[in-house]
Amino acid sequence: MKIGVLFSAYNSEGYIDECLSPWFKLKNEFDITIGCNSGMYSDYVNFGIEPKNKPTLKKLVEHDLDFLISTGPKSLLDENSSKNSILHILKNSCDLVWILDSDEFYTENDIRNIITFIEQTPEYDWYTINFKNYTFTTKLFMDGFNPPRIFRTDRNGGINEFYFDNHVNYNDGENFESKPHAVIPRNVAWIKHYSWLNNDIRSKEKIVYQNNRFLNGCSFVWEDNKLKFSNEFYNRINQEIPILHEEIDVFSGDFTLEFSRIENKFYIKNILKTQNLIFKVYDARNGNLIYETNMDIISDYNYFIYPSSTQFNDIPNFNKFRIEVLKDDTIIHNEFIHIKHE
Repeated sequence: MKIGVLFSAYNSEGYIDECLSPWFKLKNEFDITIGCNSGMYSDYVNFGIEPKNKPTLKKLVEHDLDFLISTGPKSLLDENSSKNSILHILKNSCDLVWILDSDEFYTENDIRNIITFIEQTPEYDWYTINFKNYTFTTKLFMDGFNPPRIFRTDRNGGINEFYFDNHVNYNDGENFESKPHAVIPRNVAWIKHYSWLNNDIRSKEKIVYQNNRFLNGCSFVWEDNKLKFSNEFYNRINQEIPILHEEIDVFSGDFTLEFSRIENKFYIKNILKTQNLIFKVYDARNGNLIYETNMDIISDYNYFIYPSSTQFNDIPNFNKFRIEVLKDDTIIHNEFIHIKHE
């Protein structure tokens, strides 16, 4: 397969080297073409935001990109048009178009594993990828973000263009959502994504952009000179504010763990492998064991753990659990789950 990487980079010079490194290492082996669109989207100007992309451009030209389309202050494009400027080249010369943003960090193994998965599943026209959305700091992340990222170019008469965000339509007149697709499993690849960091100036600007672009607005607000979850947003969609994950040492992609503050329960979801596991729940403040259970979990089913009648979210200084998962007396998963955060 010929792989076309549609690389979007703006005001992110600190991320470029780490982001591009694995792609260039695999470029010849996997016949990868990298096309980059770089420039502030025109909508930002309407919100009073000044372009600031020169340092990023200087960093980009250090890399041997196959082509680079840069838009300056007097020639800005909207998001769809900017991405389409690259798509219209890649779709005619590559078998796959792979969307890559400059704050998404794959490893070489991630790329290899995803390509293998795609080669083994020719029945799907497009794929979504699971991201660890790092939030506030580079230690804490949210799960649950898996946007469209990879499209085959030889299906449905070929790709026409982007019509919104990462959404494409085809030359047969239909959009991607009606076509067969798959989610890349987390135990194949689970990608680091620096999406909402306090020390990234783009976070504040993205809030303004998303409030004007998406139906329900943005899930964050900028208050007291830092990012916060938007209570108004989560009330509007009738969901709890997300918990945050923090990897300690080993971290499994065979399942995910969530905690509901309202129900006072842990949920084990997205199970990819049937196995017998021991789950241990600790108080992260003092290391005391709260609950332990041995469970046979079956793929494609969900389970819950009710650790105690104590309402942990009501304890003023209780901010996080530590969860340890063992298989055959070996720890296969170890994380902090933060139920409160600033």
